[in-house]
Amino acid sequence: MTAILVSLGLSGMLWTNPAHSNLSSRTKVTKNTDSSNNTTFQDIYLPAQIVSTSKTGQQEMLTNNRINVASELRDKMSRFTATDVQEISEHNSKKYLAQLRQKDTVLLNYNSAMTVNFFRKAFGNQLKIPNQRFNRVQLPLNDPDHLYLLNDQTLHVVKVKLKNNHAGKLRHVLSDQMVKHPVSFMMLNGKPVLSYANSVKLKAYSYQLTQQTQSYYANRIMTTNSNSSMQIKHHKNSTTYDDHGFRHMSVNKTTDAVTFTNYNSQVKSSSFVNTMNHIYQQLVMVGMPLDGMRFFDYDTGSDTAVFRTYVGGLPVYDDRGYGAIQMKVLDQTSYQMTFSLDSLQVPIPPVQSTATVVSTKTLMTELKNAGVRHDKIEDIQLGYEWTRDKTLEKAVNLSPTWFIKVDGHWRTYQQYLS
Repeated sequence: MTAILVSLGLSGMLWTNPAHSNLSSRTKVTKNTDSSNNTTFQDIYLPAQIVSTSKTGQQEMLTNNRINVASELRDKMSRFTATDVQEISEHNSKKYLAQLRQKDTVLLNYNSAMTVNFFRKAFGNQLKIPNQRFNRVQLPLNDPDHLYLLNDQTLHVVKVKLKNNHAGKLRHVLSDQMVKHPVSFMMLNGKPVLSYANSVKLKAYSYQLTQQTQSYYANRIMTTNSNSSMQIKHHKNSTTYDDHGFRHMSVNKTTDAVTFTNYNSQVKSSSFVNTMNHIYQQLVMVGMPLDGMRFFDYDTGSDTAVFRTYVGGLPVYDDRGYGAIQMKVLDQTSYQMTFSLDSLQVPIPPVQSTATVVSTKTLMTELKNAGVRHDKIEDIQLGYEWTRDKTLEKAVNLSPTWFIKVDGHWRTYQQYLS
């Protein structure tokens, strides 16, 4: 499934007064001839999800549309230094769940396993400890001398002894006005996932479509020096660009999907942090807008990294791949990237301001009744589905719903029900 970029500018305010039906004059496609990127390595590799556990054990997923909670926490953690590591548990689901539910803590969650060296670069800290893999960082708010690193795949937990941790500052960030959704952790086929005991009311969003030109990307990424020549071929449904061996770009005229292959790039490394750094550099080189974009997943089997736009703390999906940049490492010296000319940068009033998503228990019951085998479900997540607005040209609606991962593919649970 082709993964395509949707870069959503989250800094603009939603218009509230004009009627949605009168916005056609404001939703014309705009073509950009340039794109500036201020998104840093530290920004795009922020944790995808934050969960707090109170002193009484109540767990909540936290979001805040006014500030970037993850970046605020990262800044407070940048001076951490580590002095010691202690093994806590491994391959024990009961102990792992108990750790996830530890009271008076905050969890920073990634969808894929990171390394300590990567974490040190992304957060600017000095955790010089053995370079193990993990996908959750747990901060005890009542114990400034320690943090925990957790790995969902191995159920491995280690305790790290800290210096220069100011827990009061972390608590101050979390005390800001947050959007809080009650959650709890449960095991799904050996993997911990977030469960919602009640239905969830979430904001809906709409955006105007903007479009980058083919020539912008062609001139930026297809010519490596002033003497380079580029061959352009126009086909019925696509346009292809080739620099005679090293770089190839194809643009689908119907979907605006771009596939760029670079055969002259030292992208693969034995070091995870070096691979992620090189991928980030290639994203910047291509010049696509990265505002609101976050690292979502890295499949070590296929050497494929996926980046998604996050809105209201949740990732954007679509059955055609909208909402993502996909970068597949082909070998040591080449990669293939897929993205889109289209992006969503101007917010407009949504058709409806909120939507309600069913509880996890209801979700699992409906999937079972639809014939989806429980043991085939790899993951479940809340997210936003991209759909074109049927009443306004060049407008896109983002509606919250459940996404189910089966056989490596994400689909809405409505698709399984139908």
